[in-house]
Amino acid sequence: MNILKDISLPVLKLALPLILIQICQASLGVINTMVAGRYYYIDLAGIGLGSNIWTPVFILFTGILYVLVPKISAMQQGAKHEITVLIQQGKKVALLLSIFGFVLIQLLAFLCPWLIENPQVASIAQQYLHFVAFGVPGLVYMTLFRFISEGHSLLKPIMLTYLFLLICDASLCYVLVNGIGFIPEMGGAGTGLATAISAYIACFCMYKLVARAVPELKTKHIKVNIQQSLELLKQGLPIGITLVLQILALATLAFFASQLGAKAIAAHQIVINIAMLIIMIPIGISSATTIRVAYFSTTHNDQSKIATSGAVVVITLIYGVLIAGLLMTFAIPLTGLFSKDSEVLNIATGLMSFVAVFLVFDAIQTVASGVLRGLQQFMQPLFVILFCYWVVIIPLSYLMGVRGWLQESANVNIIWLVLTCGISLAAILLVIQSYHYLKKNELPVGESI
Repeated sequence: MNILKDISLPVLKLALPLILIQICQASLGVINTMVAGRYYYIDLAGIGLGSNIWTPVFILFTGILYVLVPKISAMQQGAKHEITVLIQQGKKVALLLSIFGFVLIQLLAFLCPWLIENPQVASIAQQYLHFVAFGVPGLVYMTLFRFISEGHSLLKPIMLTYLFLLICDASLCYVLVNGIGFIPEMGGAGTGLATAISAYIACFCMYKLVARAVPELKTKHIKVNIQQSLELLKQGLPIGITLVLQILALATLAFFASQLGAKAIAAHQIVINIAMLIIMIPIGISSATTIRVAYFSTTHNDQSKIATSGAVVVITLIYGVLIAGLLMTFAIPLTGLFSKDSEVLNIATGLMSFVAVFLVFDAIQTVASGVLRGLQQFMQPLFVILFCYWVVIIPLSYLMGVRGWLQESANVNIIWLVLTCGISLAAILLVIQSYHYLKKNELPVGESI
């Protein structure tokens, strides 16, 4: 077996479009923020807070539906009936999530005047959330069709749809926020309506493209038991909760940083934005790993399964070290893109050394989670993230970084030091668990299927 030709290149070939998809998805929020920010800072604050309210809900739904990727990937190519049944189960789960998401986000919108102190900001956030809630079914079903396609390793429909979604959302955002001709000026709330309209257009496009390649998507005569759909939801829940726990933990750390002053929170947000963009590449590699490991698991090709897992960890480690070196080298010009305040830049530049190490280990824990999901081990990443973030990182960050426990003074550097140590522990634990389950699932020598 040629590791480069037979193992590494197929993973990278699969990962590249997934990375592009992740970057497109991340860019949607950036576009909304930029358009609203250029309109008025109050509108920027309103959609920023509104986005923080609804995004965790959608991330939870995304994680739940992601369970379809390893399951479809693990099925034999000839298992059309099983895939059709799984898709029908996924449709029922998507329907449940759509209804729940719509009701929940509408309720959260009505709570904005009580949750947000500034009445102008609260009003914009409320209008924004009302619009977004109507787009939830479109977003959920688009995600369902995406993961069905991803499970079949058909990435072109997803890339085309997300690129179209990006263009559509940007155009609608500009028109609805600023108003053109007979279309009234809606301000920041217009980004919510743009999101909703774009979601349904993209959902329709995704369905048409995926259904052409996966005819099982159009099958309607097969009936599935609601209990089977609930079981699928139950299996996907750990993935969704894992993602939400990470998002909420980072939001909590941002709150801790805010207690150290405006300069500290500004610096913290700068380095978080840089880190979140860079981590898109390991997320793409992780998704590709899940698909490949699931495929090799179902064909009982243990050698390729183990080789793939080892190769992606090495590739990710090399990527992490290179990125860390670049961040250390270009820390000053990178942070300078976000602010002109010298004190903020000094703090942010000082944090970049922690960010560099953090990204190495975060990349490794991301792909190790991908290996475990490919093996259909969905609970292990949840337990590790729950322990490392909420038992280790959050309490110690507060005690040492905010309260100054065991330190001469509290500062944001300590928060990032604790975060880096905690994510390093998560990476080590997930790599150990991946190795354990790879060996556990390995067939004894001489045994065949």
